[in-house]
Amino acid sequence: MMERDLGIFWRRIQYALGWIQPMLLLKRTIAVLLGLVPLMLVGVGMVMGVREVRPHDPSWYSVRGETVLSDAFLYAAVGCVGLFGCRRLWRTDARWKWTLVPIAVMVVAVAIPNFKYGHHGSPLDRASFNMLQRLGTFAASSKHLAQEQGQFSCDPSVELFGPSHYMQNAQPLPYVIQCVPNAAGSALASPPDRPGTLIFAVSPDRKQAWFAATVLARRTDRQATWLTRQGQPVVIAHSVPAKD
Repeated sequence: MMERDLGIFWRRIQYALGWIQPMLLLKRTIAVLLGLVPLMLVGVGMVMGVREVRPHDPSWYSVRGETVLSDAFLYAAVGCVGLFGCRRLWRTDARWKWTLVPIAVMVVAVAIPNFKYGHHGSPLDRASFNMLQRLGTFAASSKHLAQEQGQFSCDPSVELFGPSHYMQNAQPLPYVIQCVPNAAGSALASPPDRPGTLIFAVSPDRKQAWFAATVLARRTDRQATWLTRQGQPVVIAHSVPAKD
């Protein structure tokens, strides 16, 4: 009796998993594999949402316009649609057309960031790109002034370009200049705490200058880091010829 019950139970398991019907087994295997991406999207959306609603210290630095709640909802919603398609594909009477739903979800998951953020990426990426442009403009104008005066001169009181893309205490931070006199190089020992800082290092004879900048590595942080390109800090070096 027990052996017969076990046999019936085992056949029911085989039928539920589709082992008895090869085509059903194939569809369910595809449903499981295709369901991994939507499941990951739901998980990513939930993690992003939890991190966004979690209270942050307002004294930390942040990026203007950086909010992920809409992204979190979008990823979770798209993932749920994909899981619905995989669930329908799991059914015994499912048609192969349901494979298009999770496949479309995977395409959307790749297309959303490119469509929403464009060439320069997220607000964090755009803030770094904007800082790179400001650094280049500042270095070029400083070089032009040095060529007129015969030497580099750093003035930290100069107002630059309006507010930066960074915030603290819900207020936008202006760009600031930090002068490093009598420098032997780019002064990259440790970055200033504040993002949006332009470093202006000048040699003792004021004939050479090095320029660097600080950004945020994450959308919220208590400490800035160096603006980098391909993993290396961006340093712009200029010099003016010494007078005979």
